[in-house]
Amino acid sequence: MATTTKPRTSNGTRNGTTSKMAKPNGTASATKAKAPTVDGPPETNASALLKELRNLVFKEYGVKLQLRDARVSTKIGHATREKLGLDIAAQVKKKGGNKKFDWQRWNTKVFPRLFGQPDALKYPPEVVAILMSLLYDTIRTDPEQAVADLVEFNRASLERRNSFQAEQEDDLDDLEDELDDDLEDDLSDDLDDETSDELDDDLDDELDEDLDEEEDE
Repeated sequence: MATTTKPRTSNGTRNGTTSKMAKPNGTASATKAKAPTVDGPPETNASALLKELRNLVFKEYGVKLQLRDARVSTKIGHATREKLGLDIAAQVKKKGGNKKFDWQRWNTKVFPRLFGQPDALKYPPEVVAILMSLLYDTIRTDPEQAVADLVEFNRASLERRNSFQAEQEDDLDDLEDELDDDLEDDLSDDLDDETSDELDDDLDDELDEDLDEEEDE
């Protein structure tokens, strides 16, 4: 019985069949990197990760990272202490008399007596913020807005202090440069004086030698 051979196509395969292309040696099929997946809502996983982070930092460095609420409360404490202090100091100065406002006493004795330390307030930050809104029209009466106003006051105050400190450091650097220049000038003047004295001595010696020679003649 005669056999028939199927004609080859241009790609080297027999008609009616599909050849499998060999992959180059040492290569693997590309796979897309998948993002890690976790079970549960993001908030739950973030809280668990936060706990691990704080434990790790405390173990490695011996410090505890403050949580968001604690940071806000600290800013409220600092803003309240400063704003009240500025107000009281201005009124005491305006009134005159023997009483003077002492910032050291206000910060360490008077303010903590009622409010506690800025980073450990005796009252929730919302309560302190509402109190400040009852005193100052620049603090809004809504609790959340009052907190935001005091946080902004603290930010602006910190920015002013940092700017003032930077200016002082620049002034100190300029003063040191001036002192260095003055010292160099003084040293240069001293060297010039020494050189001048040596030159005068040399001239005096030469003059004495000339006089001695004239006397010998």
